[in-house]
Amino acid sequence: MRGIGYAVLVALFVANASAQEAVKPKPLPAEEMKQAMEASMGAMAPMMARVAELTLQAQLNVAENPETARKIAAFKRNLFDALQKQGFSRDEAFSIMLATQLPSTASVNK
Repeated sequence: MRGIGYAVLVALFVANASAQEAVKPKPLPAEEMKQAMEASMGAMAPMMARVAELTLQAQLNVAENPETARKIAAFKRNLFDALQKQGFSRDEAFSIMLATQLPSTASVNK
C-alpha cells in the first residue's frame, strides 16, 4: 500500500513539473518585443503628461505663496551666514549661495 502511495506522489510530481514547463511562454523576438514596448509606452504617454502637468501646477501654486518666498529667503540667508562663519569670504559665500539650488523633491531622486 505504501508503495502505491509513493508511486502516486511521484507521478503527481512529474505531471506537475511537466505541466509547469508547458506553461512557460517562449520569449518574443527582438522586433516584436520592441513593438510591444513602444505600444505600451505610447499608451502611457498621455497619463505621464497629465501627471507632469499636475505636478508643475502644484509647484506653481506653492511658489506663488508669500510664505514660500519667506522660507526661500530664510534658507538663502542662513546658508550665506553659515558659509561666512565657516571661513568663506563674503564674495565666496555669495557665489556659493547663488550656485546652491533650493531643496526640492526632485533632488532626492537623483
